[in-house]
Amino acid sequence: MLAEVAKFTKFLRRKRPDTSTCYHYTNALKLFFAWADKPPAAITVRDVDRYIDHCHLQGHAIKTINRRLTALRSFYDFLELDSDEAPTNPIIPRRHFIDQGDRLPRDVEDADIAQLFTVVHDERDRAIYLLMLRCGLRVGEVHTLSLSDLYLRPSPNNLPRVRVCGKKNSRRVVYLSHEALIALEVWLAVRPETDSEAVFLNYKGQRLSIRGMQKRLARYCRQAGISITCHQFRHTLGRHLVEANMPVTSIQKLFGHKRLRTTQLYTQISDQKVQADYDAAIAEIPLQLASVGGDE
Repeated sequence: MLAEVAKFTKFLRRKRPDTSTCYHYTNALKLFFAWADKPPAAITVRDVDRYIDHCHLQGHAIKTINRRLTALRSFYDFLELDSDEAPTNPIIPRRHFIDQGDRLPRDVEDADIAQLFTVVHDERDRAIYLLMLRCGLRVGEVHTLSLSDLYLRPSPNNLPRVRVCGKKNSRRVVYLSHEALIALEVWLAVRPETDSEAVFLNYKGQRLSIRGMQKRLARYCRQAGISITCHQFRHTLGRHLVEANMPVTSIQKLFGHKRLRTTQLYTQISDQKVQADYDAAIAEIPLQLASVGGDE
């Protein structure tokens, strides 16, 4: 690892110790500088142009490319703070960041969800994926959960809940469904005794990594013959809540979205009124056509 990248990694660990930012940014920088084969001071705007072309050829999603550019831009911002002789930031936002438009959330068919849980018997893993599916936690938020974040025996008239550390160290409260609560209690009953405060542990008794959760899910998907990512659990919950007529502003708070526009995208993948209106209209069209033909 380049010395500058190692220094940036330490900075991120100090600044955002409870998030997955450090892991993702460091990995993105390793990939970029391995491709560029140049020191940070030698990177130019043209190099960034070529890297974007390279990522497109590799078939990377626009979101992935923009995330890597964000990491690179933050890295050079850090160098500017750290040294008076820092190189110029080669990232030009209006030139390099790719417009994604409003992409619809990618939810999962309910039958595939049911199929997945027929093969997930491990107490820990069931609790992890139900927190994502029934409570909308991101994989990084599950990773950072600590025992002190759990409120499983609330006062009367309150639901069991967890405190979540979300993006950019933002905090919110997430309520537990009955299914998620039971799964979490089953796991806690068999959770090994350890000094770690982490809710979910690996076989060494340490906090389970994000990559560990993703790899376990991929293994279960192969067994079930389906394809699901951790974040699709969250999108599926969004659809379920819209279908249950939960107010979009409440979904926004539950999901920790800063912009209501982000939450409103869930209404586009399952708008019951639009579906009903379409169904009625499409049934009416043959009748109208038949009527026109009869008049002739």
